[in-house]
Amino acid sequence: MSFVVFRPPPEIVNPHYVRGPFRCAIFDFDGTLSLLRGNWQGLMVPMMVEALAATGSGESREQLTAIVEEFVTRLTGQPTMQQMFALADEVEKRGQPRPDPYMYFDRYMDMLISQTEGRIAEVQAGQATPDRFLVPGARLLIEKLLSERLILVIASGTNLADVRRESAVLNIDHYFGSRVFGPVNDDPSFSKERVLSQLMTEHSLRGEQIVSIGDGPAEMLAVKAAGGFAVGVASDEIHQDGRVNQLKRNHLLRSGADVIIPDYRDLSSVLRLLTPAA
Repeated sequence: MSFVVFRPPPEIVNPHYVRGPFRCAIFDFDGTLSLLRGNWQGLMVPMMVEALAATGSGESREQLTAIVEEFVTRLTGQPTMQQMFALADEVEKRGQPRPDPYMYFDRYMDMLISQTEGRIAEVQAGQATPDRFLVPGARLLIEKLLSERLILVIASGTNLADVRRESAVLNIDHYFGSRVFGPVNDDPSFSKERVLSQLMTEHSLRGEQIVSIGDGPAEMLAVKAAGGFAVGVASDEIHQDGRVNQLKRNHLLRSGADVIIPDYRDLSSVLRLLTPAA
């Protein structure tokens, strides 16, 4: 059975986007580079819908799912705890005592770790290649940007120790070296704005020399505030056939994305955005 791989051209939202030349590319991790946690929303959203349904608010599952999907996607790229805080807020809005967000966090992480560890085991046993769990085209893009001497960075809302471990499983850790950032012990105060500010200071970067590539609003907002270029990756983590995830796209647009792409299969088009000589 065959299937069609779509390669839509980049959607140019802002024709006046920053042209560079770029010196630094900041990548989000999950859904932007890694698929080891692919479709994590498929675990988080139903869990949260169950929690809201238990309040007895009378809302339908469809209504609750739409509410949860909205804030989960809007908070993508921030520490996972922020989504748990949002769930606790929604429970409280429905007349219930405010629950402990860390209870939800632990429940979600148990499910996510079980799924992710299964995928990691496949790679470590040689049953799957590391590239099987990379967003299509990611390795080639990273290698090309590295050859262009860009400073490559990962800034993720996922716990730092997990990002380091999973980037090693995917065999991409050596591209980034020590420039991997994330919350330590799931610290909810972690922010991509702070990471970006640190990089600008350490590497004498101006905002227009930075491109941020990610599937969540956090990295779009941070780089736009600094005057950089925001590339939104509206990746479909389930089908992985080049189609655009419309919910991600909508939030990326509202967060100031200059360009929307589904993945990196159309490498030449992506490189023309990022490297003047491409």
